[in-house]
Amino acid sequence: MDWIIGIVLLVIIGYLLDREIYFYEGVHLGPRVQAWLYDRWSRKYDEGKRESQLCDDEMLAQPLIDALKDIPEPFVLDFATGTGRLSYALLSRTEFHGRIIALDLSQGMLEQAASKLSRAERRDGDLSSHSRSAGGPDTNSNPIYASTTPTAPLSARVEFLRRVSLPLPFADASFDVVCALEVLELFPNMDEPLAEFSRVLRPGGFFLTSRGTEESGRKAKVQHVPEYTSLLERHGFESIQVTNWWKLFDRVTASKRGESNPVEKHHLQDVLKCSSCGQVRWERSENTLRCGNCNRELTVTKEGIALE
Repeated sequence: MDWIIGIVLLVIIGYLLDREIYFYEGVHLGPRVQAWLYDRWSRKYDEGKRESQLCDDEMLAQPLIDALKDIPEPFVLDFATGTGRLSYALLSRTEFHGRIIALDLSQGMLEQAASKLSRAERRDGDLSSHSRSAGGPDTNSNPIYASTTPTAPLSARVEFLRRVSLPLPFADASFDVVCALEVLELFPNMDEPLAEFSRVLRPGGFFLTSRGTEESGRKAKVQHVPEYTSLLERHGFESIQVTNWWKLFDRVTASKRGESNPVEKHHLQDVLKCSSCGQVRWERSENTLRCGNCNRELTVTKEGIALE
């Protein structure tokens, strides 16, 4: 009888682990375990997203292009960028002349994003001479040091940051746009990340996110449209629109209440707060960012990923 109980317990434990790891993506295991899992999954992660990625230009890039048409050089935070699908879609548009900070907790995911964008840039060349292209950092041009102009190569317009946990390491009102796709359901509660997104977005800035649908099966994490809208409003967002995207997620757009001018700083070193002293005073070298106040150093990998 004991062996039967043991087998039943093993089956139950195996089922719970499988569901936690592959269904909830390790959400209850902590950010460092999540980062490790995503590192393991990174090479094949896009395979499960191909169906939804076919609509990325229409569903992700286009609403951003429309919202940013009056901002010559917008500054975008692509939170939980994963393999860089949003950055890829946005940088593929000739109308977009801004810069992107692509942040994720997984170095493996960021390496895939950098590789994807770099391959596309080598294939298509500079965006200034193509109607549709995408790009990212190559091993000979570190985006941490690159300047930005409307005709700059794509590798000069995206910077990668690995950050494992909240709060976000940025000054208040640092970005014209904050994007956070397919990620809110992975937090213990949505209030903490939404408060941070609102904090780093300037008044009047644009917010692009998603809502897990009832079909996603994550019943404990599903917020029905009215309560989801109310949640966003409590965190300072307005003009909220929920649009069908694909079966597991709706696309959600909103703006932060208030008005302000577009941000003037467009580089990681201009908005990144040192986690040791809280200052924004960085000095650049080939493989590091060094805080000019407390001398804390961040390693920058050969792919151009700053490890915070």
